[in-house]
Parts: sequence; C-alpha cells; structure tokens
Amino acid sequence: MTTEKFDLVVKFENSSKKGENGNGNIKIEEIPDELLGIEEIEFALNGKDPELYIKESELFNVVLVELGTDSLEAAKQLKKSNPQIISRVVPISKVVKTDLLEIVNSLKVLASDKMDPGDNFTFDSFVVTQKNIESNDILKRVEKELKKFGMYLDESNPKWKIYVEVIGENTGLNILKTKTSQICISNSK
Repeated sequence: MTTEKFDLVVKFENSSKKGENGNGNIKIEEIPDELLGIEEIEFALNGKDPELYIKESELFNVVLVELGTDSLEAAKQLKKSNPQIISRVVPISKVVKTDLLEIVNSLKVLASDKMDPGDNFTFDSFVVTQKNIESNDILKRVEKELKKFGMYLDESNPKWKIYVEVIGENTGLNILKTKTSQICISNSK
C-alpha cells in the first residue's frame, strides 16, 4: 500500500445557518461543513497556489490538501484569513502509513534532522483510524525513543512541537519550533 501525498490536514467544525423561511419563522438549514470549509481554503489560498488540490479523506469534516507551495506559508495564510469553519490546520512534512512502528521510526528520523540532544518537545496529535492506535501509545513510544537521543518531553516550556495526524490509513507528521507552530490552527472542540 502506498501512502497518499498531502501537505496540510484541515479539519472543519459543525455548523448550521439560521434564516427566515418567508413566513417570519426561523428555520435552521444544515450546510455541509466540508463545502463551507473548502470555500474558506480556496478563498485563502487559491490566488497564492495555482497547484492547490483539496481531496476528501476517510473522515467526515477532514480534508487533505496538496500544495505547490510551502505548507508553512499556506497554514499562515489560512490562519490570517480568520476562518469560521476551519478548526484545525497542520502543515505536514512527511506522510507514512498508519502503523505505530512506522510513525515512531519516521519521527526519530525527523527529530534527528531538526532537533539537538538536550532539546525538549511537546506532542499534539489527532487520531482517527480503524486501526488500534491511540494518541497516548504514540506519545509513549516517541518519548521513549527520543530520550535515547537526549530529547525530552516538556509541556511547560518546549522548544519543539511534534505533530502526528492519523487520518485512516495515512499519517501526517511534522516537527516545528514552538514559536513557528503558532501558525497552526488548533481549536478543535
């Protein structure tokens, strides 16, 4: 099985639109969040990325975005656009198949490329899959492996933020400096 290519994971919140039905009564019209969220992505990125490609994922209200430009810059543009439906945006640097060993090994490689011994990190994950993988299991394994390199989990003042986005059969990974990670949107309810 080959992994799917994507540069951003975007999650949408549920929404409804209130309006009058002509008789003075208020009706609530459910609008598919994905459609409104996709419009927000297109509005924020279309003019800036001619190679923008938005595709459905295995999950309702989550899309995967392929870009021709830098995923960090795209995440920054999305955040700057002040979206109403988008609740989570994470730039992805590597996609692997959803397998605990594969995720941990890939994060070890990413960490050794970006981080130095003595660096500390925090962990942010979004896990939705049919496979038996839990966010806490990933964190425990990553923490154990990165300790071998002298890198430590520190929720209070981390230098780095590790992102693991498990979307069905594919998992997106990234490690960002904590200051840079502020471009991500992460207000999932």
